[in-house]
Parts: sequence; structure tokens; C-alpha cells
Amino acid sequence: MKRIFSFLLVLTIAFIPLWVTPTAQAAGKKLIAITYDDGPGPYTGQLLDGLKARDVKATFFMLGSNAARYSSYVERAYREGHQLANHSYDHPQLTTLSESGIRSQIQRTNTLLDKACGKGTSYMVRAPYGSVNSAVFRNAGGPLVLWSVDPLDWKYRNAETVKNNILRQSHDGAIILVHDIHATTIPGSLAAIDILKSRGYEFVTVQELFRRRGITPQKGVQYSRCAPNGKDLGPVAPPKVSTQPQGDKLLVTLTAQPGASIYYTTGGGELNQESTRYTGPFLVSVPCTLRAAAAFYMNGSRSDIVEERFAMPVASPPEIQVVNGELVLSSSTPEANLYYSFQNENPLLYQGPVPLEPGTEITAYTQREGWMNSIKVQASYSPLGNLFRDVFPQAWYYSAIDRAAAEGWMGGTGGGSFQPNAPLKRGQLVTLLLRCAKESVDPDTLASMPFADVEKNQYYAEAVAWAYEKGMVRGTGENLFRPEGNVSRQEMSQVVFGYLNSLGLAPENCTGAAQKYEDQEQIASWALEAVEAMTAIELLGGDGDMFRPTQACTRAQAAAVLGRMEDYIQRQSNSVETEISHSPEI
Repeated sequence: MKRIFSFLLVLTIAFIPLWVTPTAQAAGKKLIAITYDDGPGPYTGQLLDGLKARDVKATFFMLGSNAARYSSYVERAYREGHQLANHSYDHPQLTTLSESGIRSQIQRTNTLLDKACGKGTSYMVRAPYGSVNSAVFRNAGGPLVLWSVDPLDWKYRNAETVKNNILRQSHDGAIILVHDIHATTIPGSLAAIDILKSRGYEFVTVQELFRRRGITPQKGVQYSRCAPNGKDLGPVAPPKVSTQPQGDKLLVTLTAQPGASIYYTTGGGELNQESTRYTGPFLVSVPCTLRAAAAFYMNGSRSDIVEERFAMPVASPPEIQVVNGELVLSSSTPEANLYYSFQNENPLLYQGPVPLEPGTEITAYTQREGWMNSIKVQASYSPLGNLFRDVFPQAWYYSAIDRAAAEGWMGGTGGGSFQPNAPLKRGQLVTLLLRCAKESVDPDTLASMPFADVEKNQYYAEAVAWAYEKGMVRGTGENLFRPEGNVSRQEMSQVVFGYLNSLGLAPENCTGAAQKYEDQEQIASWALEAVEAMTAIELLGGDGDMFRPTQACTRAQAAAVLGRMEDYIQRQSNSVETEISHSPEI
């Protein structure tokens, strides 16, 4: 097929821009790529059997007309990890065609290859006969690939001759040209592969040959080999799979080597470019078959496929409750045993309500024969009698949240969760202060509130109206309050300072208290007085030498500030009462 234009090969190679000057053996293995042209054909199945037995990946430059005729071989070659590439639709000399004719030859074949590889796949191109010109470069749609080893298998229809010609010409970084439409090429090329492997060569796809050596072939540029250059990035390792029960499902986590993407399916289907791309842990129902591959390019540069079947159902985690000071466990998994432990001691079989002491940490899980154990769920029964599922004694904010919940200033977010590290919202902050104040809001105050984005039926509406009337908040302009916006540290200072001021308890003469912060200049002018006051009375401190005025406050930080604020108010009230009790009678 290449006979009439073989003289062009030498001329074309002279202009290949990414030739690497041959040097002494570089770091890494000796890499070589074998490519099969003009197929698939009647002998391709035999070839695929031989390649599979040798664990060798090849590159198939397919004709679209044959891909349509032998579509099962196209699908099998891709499924087994070989690279599919474009050799035109019916093998014309592309240099004799118009630009639209060239594009048609390429695109028709791409469409057929997409049935196996998936839409969005990029394909390398080999022009029939190796014949190219500027129009071919412009319209090929991908890198053009020639060869550096040509055993003339189309001419010498003899397996031994094909083998010997391959062995004589092969070198590190070579691209071998053979044709899978000739019966003698199959045993000849496989025999050459066996000998070259015994000589230390590793067979890779063309895509892998360049990737392993750190080179990215460019669209519209022609290549014929990739000589050693001191690099070998190594093969693509299969992804690692780990699972963890999550409710009655499995949470699946996939990891791969840096730079590689992971594609997966949970329905047992074949993987290709259109498969789901992994972006983070995901939940699956059991039973389930997971198939996944790591890839730099799904077509020609991907790992072996990892397949795992998750057959055992997952027991539902127990629900932890405290009723009248006793631990009560339940699970939706029938005929299951529940186990619990206190302070991470050895687990005990749950047989009924268990008396609890305040300050107890609880761990529990569900077990059933033939099922996967549920996740271990944890909770803390606090010293003040609160049940928390995400707040534990080791956290700095444990006592502050325990107090805030016991006093009724702050509630959880449902299901026993408190979400201590979640950002505090503007509507939440004024709601907390209204609860601390224990004041009621009359309808006129609510009606006179000017903020267009605070609907009267929202939980924070009365608190926003109350805070506005007290002069604690001013909004964010344009008659907006933005109740769902995060509260910054300087906003927290300003609103709490406004609350203390409404009580007549705001500290005075605090100028200069913020000078200890290295980021003092970043504090807004409207918040500086409040930040200095909060600093002076130690309601809101800095983060070391930084105040970080625009950083969002968390729910845990809000609980701590509320507790300090209440203590400050109590101290100030006690001081006033002491002064009154010592005043001379009039």
C-alpha cells in the first residue's frame, strides 16, 4: 500500500520538527510502538489474540470502510487497550483531494471510531502512502504519524522475512509499520515482538510512546519516531478503589497517579471517553459492579481496567437518641444487632435503654450476618445534657456550644448536627442576639423595617427589625440586608458592639486597642471602633497577631462570642448593683 510513495518518506522525515537526535541509551526502558494499517480485516481477531497473550498494546490505523465492515474488531481493540487511529476512509492519496475531500475522509472515519471510543475522542492520523502536503496538514485534525521501521510486509508476503526485517531495523523510540490485512504479517510481527521483548523492549501505543517521554504531539505536525531523551514517565497505573459504608449505601473513593483522570461506570458497561469522569467520592447502591480506569488519554494512554463487584448489602447505621437520660438505639435494618461503646471502650451488644452520665461519648454500629457492617456513628452527651453528633470534647468550642445550646441561644441544624464550622449568616446573628435579649418584637417594629430582601414570614424577620430599630444594623445599601450573607469578623464586632450600646454597656475609650494587629489597616473605618471595643473587653480576639477582619465567622465562634458577651453583661450588671448598694442614703 505504501510502495508508490516510499520515496517521499525520506523527504518528509527530513522536515519532522520533533526529531530528537539519537544519543546514548537514556533513562528508562527501551520503548517501541508497533502500528497496524489498513484494517481491521479477517485476520485482526487472530492478531488481537496474539497481542493479548503477550500483554502488548498496539496502535491500529484503521480505514473507515473496514471499520464499518468489522465493527466488532474495532470495539474489541479499543476495549483491550489498544489505540485507534485514522487512516482515511477508503485509502485515497489525500494530496489529490480538495480540502473538503480531505476533511470528509478523516471525519467519516472518526465518526465510525467514535462508536467504540466515544464522542470527543482525538485521533492520530496516518495519510495513505505517507503522502502529505500543506492541505493535509491543515485538515487532518490531529497529529500525523509516519514510521521509522518498514519491513515491507505488503511486498514480502513471508512471515520469516517480515520478522527479520523488523528486527534488523528496530531501535529505541521506533514506530513500526505493518498491515493486519495480510495473513503472513500476523505470525511475522508476533514473532518479532517476542524477540524484541526478550531484548528488553517495551511495546506501547504511539500515544504512550510520546507521553512516556514527555512530548505532546501537536495537531497538524508529522512524526515518525520518538527517540530517547532522558525521560520516562512510566506506565499508567490502575486506579485504587476504597469504600466506606454511608447509610445503607457505599461511599466509593478512587485515586490515581498525579495528572491522570479517572473514568468509571457503575452499571458494568464498557468504558470510553463518554464515561463518567471522577470528580470526588460518590455513593452507590449495593449490589453494584464498578469498572474504572486511569487515563491521560482514554484512547491509547490508559491503565488496565479495575473491576470490583460489591454484592453485600450495607446495614443501616443506628440512630442514637437520649430519652430521660438513657441511651436508646434503633436501626431500620431488620434482624440486626446493635453495638455500642462509651469513651471508645470495647463494644457491647445493645439489649435495651442504657443509663447515661452527662459528658459521655457514644459510638454505635449495626451488624447483620451476610451484610456489611454499618458505619460507626458517634455522638456526645454533653455535661449540660445536649446530644451532639458533630461536636466532641476534644474541640476548643465544645463548652461554648454546650452552653449556647443549653441556654437556648443556638439550636442545631437538624438530626443532632450543629455544623460548628459552617459560616454564620447575617440573619442568624441578629436572631441569636434577640434570643439572648429575651425581648419581644411588636408588629409596628416589624412593619417599619425597610429591607426589601427580608420577607416577613422568615424566621429572622423579627430579629432584623429589632436590630434595625436598636441601631445595631444598617443593611448593605439599596434597602437590602442580605440575610443569607456570611458574617465577617468585623461585622460581628460591629453588631455585638451595637447590642451592648443599646444596653448602655458599650465600653468607652478603647482607641488604640487594635494596634496590636498586623492587619489593622485592613479593618474598615466603619468597624474600627467596634473592633477596638471587642478587643479591649476580650469578646472577639485575633488570630495570633492578625485580626482577619473580612474572614467569615463560624457557628462555633459565634457560640464563644455569645458566652463571653453574656459574662461581660453579667459582670457589668453586678458592678452597677454593687455601686448602688454602697451609695449613701439620701
